[in-house]
Amino acid sequence: LRSHDLTVELFGDLSPAHSEASISNSHDFNKLADQVGNSGTHHSSERIVPLERSIPQVNMPGMGGTCENNVVKPHSKALPLSAPEFTKLDADKVIEDGQLHLALILWQNVQLKIARTPFNQVHLLIEEVRKIFAAIEGIKAVDFSGLKGRVEEYFKQVAKFIDLESSFSSRMSSKNQADKLQTLKTQLEGFVSKENQTVIRHNKFTSELTKVAKEISALQEKKAKLSLKENEKALEVIRTDVSHIQEEMAYAESRPILSEADANALKVLEDLLKSSREDLKKLKWKP
Repeated sequence: LRSHDLTVELFGDLSPAHSEASISNSHDFNKLADQVGNSGTHHSSERIVPLERSIPQVNMPGMGGTCENNVVKPHSKALPLSAPEFTKLDADKVIEDGQLHLALILWQNVQLKIARTPFNQVHLLIEEVRKIFAAIEGIKAVDFSGLKGRVEEYFKQVAKFIDLESSFSSRMSSKNQADKLQTLKTQLEGFVSKENQTVIRHNKFTSELTKVAKEISALQEKKAKLSLKENEKALEVIRTDVSHIQEEMAYAESRPILSEADANALKVLEDLLKSSREDLKKLKWKP
């Protein structure tokens, strides 16, 4: 009986009645979770009772005070530490109190960690919390089943909440939807303006290309009118003459050079031949 009283003082009321209240709260949570996302199609007339959140006050036997929020307050009638007093040593009581104190410390560490952990990271605590709970369950002086059940139920509720939140990740509130649409509208207006400017540039380029195409067509007509065959024939004749002259030049360059004396001698001989020709021309021969 005393162990049960100490357990109640350390961990709060974990009696069947209190556990039933916890189960009722869990039932309310599940009902509320089932209604999430169905508010547009189902209207429940039942009133959902929110889960109670309370901070238990723990009386520490033998400590002379009350532990509230992990702070030990001295008892108003506690004797000064300097006053000697004979007390009977009860080993079982000391061991039991120490075990209960250890269980309380273990639970307070778990409690603090749970309180400070975001919902989306609670799953990282489960295995470690269960190890600590296994250690607390090893203390025979503690009835830990009720508190363990509440924590396990909390883990289940968090997992269910995360699943619901994940399933609604593609949805958005009306305000977020309006903000999103306004942002997209602004972006659309910007792109429409850019599109109009691009269309203007496109029309300008099209006009310039049309003008260039006309110029190309005129040049092609002019090209068609030009006769290359006649020019090619004249060019061929000129090239033939050039080649002939080049051959004569090569021949002239290859001939030996006539000296001035030889040239004079040839001149004398030429004059003599001319004189002989005149004589023959004037010769009067009679047969």
